[in-house]
Amino acid sequence: MWFEPATVEAVRDAFPEWMALLFAVLSYLGSVWFVAPVVVLAFWFVDRRRFAPWLGIVMGGYALMVGIKSVFAVSRPGVGPAIEPAALPTVAGLFYAPLVEVHTPAFPSGHALAAVVVWGMFALESDVGRRRDRLVVAGLIPILVAFSRVAVGVHYPIDVVVGLGVGVTYLVVAFAVVRRIDDRATAAFGLAATVGVVALAVSAEPDAATLLGGAVGALVAWRLATPPRDPWPRTPTGAGLAVAGVGSLGLVALVLTVTDGLLARWIVGFVAAATVVSLPAFVPSRITRRSSTEPEPAR
Repeated sequence: MWFEPATVEAVRDAFPEWMALLFAVLSYLGSVWFVAPVVVLAFWFVDRRRFAPWLGIVMGGYALMVGIKSVFAVSRPGVGPAIEPAALPTVAGLFYAPLVEVHTPAFPSGHALAAVVVWGMFALESDVGRRRDRLVVAGLIPILVAFSRVAVGVHYPIDVVVGLGVGVTYLVVAFAVVRRIDDRATAAFGLAATVGVVALAVSAEPDAATLLGGAVGALVAWRLATPPRDPWPRTPTGAGLAVAGVGSLGLVALVLTVTDGLLARWIVGFVAAATVVSLPAFVPSRITRRSSTEPEPAR
């Protein structure tokens, strides 16, 4: 049952074809294309002391995933999606294809692991709404993400079950480590670097090199160019910086698709993470706030 493509096909075929698009949306809630921008934007615009550790914990979680996937090297089920990306309009196809055309090892599910990590941190570390409601969301979304990965045909059930379990275990360990040290960001980046070293040693994968470089770059930037705690205000200037920053991350992602050398990947990860962490130190809040506080010049 656990490694039978027929099981995956049965789950996929139990739903109308149009629901493949819904499952794709759910998958994005555990995707790096969602997780990375959200955590970075929260670091820039909400509370840097609170969300800096999130950056490290997320990088460590992805490094752990890369290492485990390399060790087990389980192939994907080979079950096609209910809707082929080519059958969709161009924009929808671009949105949908990354979630159903996957060729990396399947075990464990990175989406399930990442969903547990990011939504677990949301429940335990944020102050949005009531804690009880956050815990319900943090329990429900990873399960939906996990199911969606089976429903789109790219994971066996055991992949997502273990992904959820690894995510919970990692988050517990990460919190135990980070909360023991006063400078939680340093602890989180150090943890991510440690996991990254192990992942690179056991896998020799470019993604592991990128994540290790990112952890080291973030740690160096945090220690040498610690940004002010005050977040960027939500002004037009701040929005412009956000668009430019997230766009730059998109360019980094494109570079990663054409670069497989370990050293090159390490450098790209280092520079990208160091930029994310140190940018607020060089573009302080008072600059972004001018667009909303400075009076118009007399005419």
